[in-house]
Amino acid sequence: MLMQQKCFPCLFRQALDAAELLTTDVKKREMLIRGAGRIMAETNFCRTPPEIGQELHAMIREVLENDDPYREIKAEINSITKEIRPTLREKIEKSENPLETALRFAIAGNVIDFATFKTVSADKIIKTVEEAANKPIMGVDISALEAELQKTQTRTLLYVCDNCGEIVWDALLIEQLQRYVSVTVAVRGSAVVNDAILADAELAGITEMCPVITTGSDIPGTVVALSSEIFQQHFREADVVLAKGQGNLETLQPSVRPVLHLFMVKCPVVEQWMKLPRGALALQWIQDADYIPVLERRFLGW
Repeated sequence: MLMQQKCFPCLFRQALDAAELLTTDVKKREMLIRGAGRIMAETNFCRTPPEIGQELHAMIREVLENDDPYREIKAEINSITKEIRPTLREKIEKSENPLETALRFAIAGNVIDFATFKTVSADKIIKTVEEAANKPIMGVDISALEAELQKTQTRTLLYVCDNCGEIVWDALLIEQLQRYVSVTVAVRGSAVVNDAILADAELAGITEMCPVITTGSDIPGTVVALSSEIFQQHFREADVVLAKGQGNLETLQPSVRPVLHLFMVKCPVVEQWMKLPRGALALQWIQDADYIPVLERRFLGW
């Protein structure tokens, strides 16, 4: 998905939030805001929003002279979700359909993003999980997904992670998926905003469960052409690709192969694009191989 007009205020707000959250230095705050303004003014509409986000957060790291300015906030969120995980695992084990319950919790975790950093709390996260437990999952029927996973030719699944915090609950879903297929997990190549990196996969215990690779990139999404060779190979060859979050949705579509997207609808652009209501839990098979605009061909990679 290429840049839309409504993406600009969201990206600029990230710079404003960074200025407020990450420094008390008035001069650096001004530099962050002015830097964001320059990036927005020079934005190429033939790029995806997460690619602009990559540029924006590189500027933030440079101004703050910190290669991971959100480190402490990410550690706090990981700690909160890790405390809640035993309760969620028990709910999954006792549920009539453990795969569906694990999917719900994994999507619910997708609410933990940059926009919630200032207000995140254990109570808010628990409330989100409770609400998710009673919402329908829009898109793929769980029984259809199970049937796909049980096919003899379906042996491997690439799980592309999104944010820290929620990756702790992704581990619960991965446990269920491993009942059907061999799972490989992918995280970002280096720190950007609150996206999950290798250290988060280790904290979540995923590195002990299955192979973990990185995209080799600090884009807060997954642009295949700009990812590592090992990621591109897994993306091509996996029988199923499951991608978490809106950032991955925005960068992986269109795609030359089907991708199963697991996300919560959190912005008006995705709401209009996917024709789903704000706050919906979505599990969507998408393949846009028949509609690949010339300007988006470079994102496909092969």
